[in-house]
Amino acid sequence: MKKKFGAIYYSAYFVERVLVKISATTSAQAIEAVGVALRVLKGLDEAQEKNPFLTLSFGTDALRVYFKGQLQFFVLARKHRVVIFIPGVSQIAESKHLADAIKNAVDLFAIEQDYISWILRNDEVDWLQSYIASNWSYEEASIPAAEVKHPRHIPGEVRQVVLTEFLSSGGWCPGVSGITKRHKLESSTAIEFDHILPHTYGGSNGFLNIQVLCAECNRKKRATAS
Repeated sequence: MKKKFGAIYYSAYFVERVLVKISATTSAQAIEAVGVALRVLKGLDEAQEKNPFLTLSFGTDALRVYFKGQLQFFVLARKHRVVIFIPGVSQIAESKHLADAIKNAVDLFAIEQDYISWILRNDEVDWLQSYIASNWSYEEASIPAAEVKHPRHIPGEVRQVVLTEFLSSGGWCPGVSGITKRHKLESSTAIEFDHILPHTYGGSNGFLNIQVLCAECNRKKRATAS
């Protein structure tokens, strides 16, 4: 079921988590939260398609959002509410900037947990989408062609499938044949999407030809290929 329907399966499960334990007194709150969940999932999916450096990955009750190969935040499905959770704000620049911006938007975000977790409602979803569009933009002209050649051509849904499988299997970088060995990555390690058979040699952009490598291994592979 998961492999056949992919993001649809996980999205349905995400919404189901929001709807748990509905009563007569909480039905309106639950329905409102479902609307928020659907809006944020749709908005992030559209952003993923437009931006090759933004990739989503579903977990059990959370949507993980990556930018430039690093985890930035989680969108969590909770009972009758949707929450944004930002881990490791001191380690990743974009994550810290987002957390600081949310803290400054005192008229919007209700605190779920001090400093790292806030409740999303419709206005907060609008704010988050605007923030991502403005601060995590993809400027092709400002990036060397060698850096965008691969990610530019890999569809968002393919990146999402590959990243989800990579994380669910334990986060192991397969390494580069004859150069580096398979090794487990820390959650803060930057990752990149790689064509197993290089795109220049006819490698497809389908998920069977795309893998996740740590940034260091991908640089070594490119250097060897050139």
